[in-house]
This record gives sequence, C-alpha cells and structure tokens, in this order.
Amino acid sequence: MSGAAVPPTLTVAQTDALADRMLDHCRERGVLPPAPQGLWQGYHRLRSRLYETVTIPDTHLTPLAARLLYGIAVARRPRRLAVLGCYAGNLLSWVAGPGFAPQACYPGIRAVGLDVDAAAVALAERNLRSAGYAPGAVAVCADAYAADDFTAQGPWDLVLIDVDEPGARKAGYHRVLERWAPHLAPGAVVVAHDVRHPAFADDLAGYAGHARGQGAVATTTLPVDVCGLEVSRWPGPSGSPA
Repeated sequence: MSGAAVPPTLTVAQTDALADRMLDHCRERGVLPPAPQGLWQGYHRLRSRLYETVTIPDTHLTPLAARLLYGIAVARRPRRLAVLGCYAGNLLSWVAGPGFAPQACYPGIRAVGLDVDAAAVALAERNLRSAGYAPGAVAVCADAYAADDFTAQGPWDLVLIDVDEPGARKAGYHRVLERWAPHLAPGAVVVAHDVRHPAFADDLAGYAGHARGQGAVATTTLPVDVCGLEVSRWPGPSGSPA
C-alpha cells in the first residue's frame, strides 16, 4: 500500500505524558512557570463534563492540543483572559476551565470570548452555561481588533488568538497582537493557534518575530498537531496572577 504512514494512536497516558513534556519545554524556554503535579486529573474531569454538556459543530482541536491549552492555563493561572475568535467556545472552554469551570483550581475574574459571528457566540454562551462555568466567563459578539473596548476588563493575563477572517484568513494575527499588547498584564502569555498549519504559512510568516517586536521576552512553537501553538511571554512575573 502506498501513501504516507499513519501515525500511531496514543493512549490516554501517553498523551498526558507528551503534554507534560511540552509544558516542561515551555518552562525551559521561559514562557511558563512550572505546572503543578497531577494537573491531568483536573483535565480529565473537565473533559468528561464538556463532552456531556457542550455542542461543538466542528473542530480541528486534537486531544493533545486541548491538554496543552488547559495546562497553559493551570501553569499561568490567568485571572483575566480573552479568546479572540472564540467561535462556539471550544478553545475558550479549555483555557477558562481551570479558573471558571466547576471544580476550578483557582479563582478567575474574567474570561471573555470574542467573535463577530452572532450565531457562534450564542452557541458559545449556551455551552459555557450548560457546562456550569462561573458568570465571569462569557462570550460576546465583538470585533477582535477592538481591544480598547475591553480595557476596563483587563489587564489581560492570557490572550489566545484564533481569528479567521473571510478572504484574509489568518493574516490579521499581527494586527490583532498590536491592538492587545498594550493591554497585557505583567508576565502575560499570548497563545496563537494555527501557526504551523500549511494553509496559513504565508499569513503567519514572521509571527514569532513580530511577538518579540511587540514586547515578548520569550516565545516557542509547540508542534502539537498540524495546527500548532505559539506561546509567548511578556515581561514580568510569569507565575503571578495579575
């Protein structure tokens, strides 16, 4: 049989271990503080709850990527976080889970998902409420570029970028980062989704360098799947909540 080899399917334990290694890499590169022991127990509790309560029409988010988003949030403990391009709330659920879901491991203050698709935002809101997230976690219909409209809710400890504009696709990441960088808290972490996807190679060329140009003191690319994540840290105490 010809064609590309199919990678082996990892067990749950193997996926947990691989996520641990990627978080260790983030610590070694200076983008995250150490993650606590036993964090995957909380992840699996949240995973069971989300699978039982939320509806996601379609997603390219792999189990490994979900773990990384959850683990990044557990390590950084963002009291205030924003997801730009939240769609139905899938990525928002994972990064907000540690601070806003039932059995949260720290008290979050504000988690906001922004999207211009009103129907998707309504679904994201239903998903957050169905899963029992705290009232501080919300999805709103708003432009991801309108960072100034959310100044009063910040400064932001974590920002996740996943905008996808018709026609422009991921080319807006650089400009979105420019808008939100002035509103980041000391030690803030910015996560960019899709940085390794072949379809967006031209759109996201130079993103890591641009992040450094906007003030990031450390950044690293995680090849979690075909999409990938870029994790960047701004100056300040990386392990302290804002």
